[in-house]
Amino acid sequence: MLTVVVFILILSILVMLHELGHFIAAKRAGIGVEEFGFGLPPRIWGKKIGETIYSINWLPFGGFVKLVGEDDAGPDKNKKLKDEEKSRNFAYKSLPIRMRVVLAGVFMNLVLAVLIFYVVLISLGFKVSVPLIVDHKFAFANQSKQVLVTDVAADSAAAKAGLNSGESIVSAANVQIGSIEQLQVVIRSNENKEVQLVLENPTNNKQRTVSVVPVHSDQLNAPAIGVGLDELVVLNYKTPMQKLFSGITYSYNTVVYSGKIFGRLIGYSIAHHDITPVKEGVSGPVGIAKLTGEAISLGPISVLQLMALLSLNLAVINVLPIPALDGGRFFFLVVEAVIRRRVYPQVEKWAHTIGFAVLIGLIVLVTFNDILKLLH
Repeated sequence: MLTVVVFILILSILVMLHELGHFIAAKRAGIGVEEFGFGLPPRIWGKKIGETIYSINWLPFGGFVKLVGEDDAGPDKNKKLKDEEKSRNFAYKSLPIRMRVVLAGVFMNLVLAVLIFYVVLISLGFKVSVPLIVDHKFAFANQSKQVLVTDVAADSAAAKAGLNSGESIVSAANVQIGSIEQLQVVIRSNENKEVQLVLENPTNNKQRTVSVVPVHSDQLNAPAIGVGLDELVVLNYKTPMQKLFSGITYSYNTVVYSGKIFGRLIGYSIAHHDITPVKEGVSGPVGIAKLTGEAISLGPISVLQLMALLSLNLAVINVLPIPALDGGRFFFLVVEAVIRRRVYPQVEKWAHTIGFAVLIGLIVLVTFNDILKLLH
């Protein structure tokens, strides 16, 4: 039940803040707002306050703000609107104003993500571990490496010592560990000897010490403790300037990491004619709810990190030039700026209608896939 409540709360905050961005930008520009909706139609409930209907809709995967004149053909000499009506009509506003209104939701999600990451970084003492796959040359932080335990074999020396997957090894036998090779040298030089390992939990930076005794492995023909390993990059924001920009630079690295992972999944699927990695790596509402439960088990900082990541993803996805999304609408405004006239309204309308139908279909497919993964 707690997972469901937290998931709904996170989703509600992200969606409402996104749409609030559009709402505030429209109001500041003097544009009328016909409806402010949570979820996608059909409508469950709605109440009109002033000129705006505030509604809750059946599909809880998004939200919308319906602006006066948003789908109109634009200024038309044969359309006799009063000056007051024109002043509140989205279609009659200047191109820069319409662009600001369209991108306002993305801006709000970006700001939220950055602010949450500041809270996370402050809570972690401005020290955070990130995957090695990211190019960290723009991290604007002091960097070092740690070895991550990805798997612990049953009945192994590591299992008997109490090592857990997801922990990083900071030092072994008083030797600072910065690579898998360094750890292997220490382990192989201490066969049947007790080795002190300092472990760190990357989610909260808490450390603990355990003792492990490496034993000979017939499979490796060398001493081992029975763990799977990977490497992490530790970003340590130490100077005042590093701390000042940490939320922004960390958000940037998170977007780069997500893009690289998704790109690798797509590349693998194309090269091997196998969409399984994409199916496993992409999650919809059900999958995100499952991730929420896992984040709750790790603590409040992990929940905040998940919320910031979702806010970033919402911003990035929405800014893509996909019809029906903010990026799709912005694309048509860019075309208008280039050709210096509005795109034929029926073309834009059908593009958004088809795009919306495709998005709903993708949501259904991803949700079905998430349910199958849970059943298995």
